[in-house]
Amino acid sequence: MPLVSKVFYRIDHYSSLPAVGIAGVLLVIVFLVVGAVLGFPDRWAVAFEVSVATVTLVMVFTIQHTQGREQAATQRKLDELLRAIPGAAASLMMLEEAPKEAILGVEEEQRVVRSESVGNESSDPAVRPGDVPAADG
Repeated sequence: MPLVSKVFYRIDHYSSLPAVGIAGVLLVIVFLVVGAVLGFPDRWAVAFEVSVATVTLVMVFTIQHTQGREQAATQRKLDELLRAIPGAAASLMMLEEAPKEAILGVEEEQRVVRSESVGNESSDPAVRPGDVPAADG
């Protein structure tokens, strides 16, 4: 794993701990109390705004990075399951890279299959809602 990914992963991991959230709230309360006692110096307000903006920007990039990696890993796992299950529609494996029209076509096909499955539920107990037929070709 590249160094940047490790750093972002650590930031994401530790910033999601309850103790870090509680510490953040306590830090803001302390800042407000001390600021009120000192009359909220202008430099403090600027420092606070810059600090909050910096932390927010870092967290946005951290969250985007870690979610992107997790989503890519999940996608590869799902692709592997599709590849390994007999009768699964292998054409769905790279659907995330398909044109929008292809995705909409698959959605419509699955909608039809689901509605047919629900209609056939009483006559064929082997067919369950959500079953996807094997891809032709």
